[in-house]
Amino acid sequence: MKTQNNVKMYSMIAMLVVILSCQGFAQDHKTPTITKIFELNQPGTLNSKSSGGGIIVKTHNEPKVEVRAFIRKNGKILSPTDPMVADILEKFDLEIEKNGSVINANAVRKSNFTRLKNVGIYFTIIVPREMSCNVSSSGGGVKISGVEGTHKFISSGGSVILENTSGTTAAQSSGGSVGATNHNGDIHLTSSGGGVTLDEAQGSVYARSSAGSVRLKDIQGDVDAVSSGGGVTVLGECNYVKAKSSGGSVHVDISNLSKELHLQSSGGGVDAVIQNGDKLGLDLDLSSGRVNIDLKNFSGQTKKNRVKGTMNDGGIPVYMRASGGSVKVRYED
Repeated sequence: MKTQNNVKMYSMIAMLVVILSCQGFAQDHKTPTITKIFELNQPGTLNSKSSGGGIIVKTHNEPKVEVRAFIRKNGKILSPTDPMVADILEKFDLEIEKNGSVINANAVRKSNFTRLKNVGIYFTIIVPREMSCNVSSSGGGVKISGVEGTHKFISSGGSVILENTSGTTAAQSSGGSVGATNHNGDIHLTSSGGGVTLDEAQGSVYARSSAGSVRLKDIQGDVDAVSSGGGVTVLGECNYVKAKSSGGSVHVDISNLSKELHLQSSGGGVDAVIQNGDKLGLDLDLSSGRVNIDLKNFSGQTKKNRVKGTMNDGGIPVYMRASGGSVKVRYED
């Protein structure tokens, strides 16, 4: 029951983070300053970069790419007829073009940009589902949904949000959080400006946060997760888990363990639920101020603060260290 409550709490927190992060993406109901449409009858690549504005990429079932550019000043999207639009456009190198199956949509401030502070160009780009994406923003967030391919997403001014994506993916933010929902494929998530969340994923997961917690839920794949700004939570079907926190506790609730479990916390305790763990062959190396574990068919040494030996003749390495709390291991069917 406690685990279920933790999952519900995690889901509510993740939903709140996404809602708050999305508040910067409100231009869809506005009239774009520039709209360009390109026919694309094969899987393509999108390269998009924006200075001073965010980028939204979403999909449709049509063989074309539609690029919409919006002008922002002081947090407000300007009408295409606003007299300031022409002056702002002169301050940017704006590129919206097609080269073969590659679409380029870039808005970069010119080096002699001296006037018109707090302005930027936002993009909303609608693409076919099979579209690899290289997207970066230095002045706003990045929100991506529905694409399949090989992707790289970067924001230095806001959050990065991914929804229903597929393929080998890297997402990075130095100005906000990074969050992904329903991803299929290997994924690499890093944030130095907030936490990292991942909800429903199939594939290997690499997650790093230096400014918040790392929370991974419903994961089917190997996990390597580290946080220096908060705790680490991993829930799912994982053959391998490495989780480390120097800013909080580490909590895992996993099934299908077959390779290795390596958990370490210098800012809190370690709490591990291993589904059917009492039936597995484990090589145990556990250490903390206090170790709590139900040992079955065990051979080795046990102390209040140390357990080292094998369960069920050994096999799977299980390493746990906690210098800020206790180590607790439980089994559930």
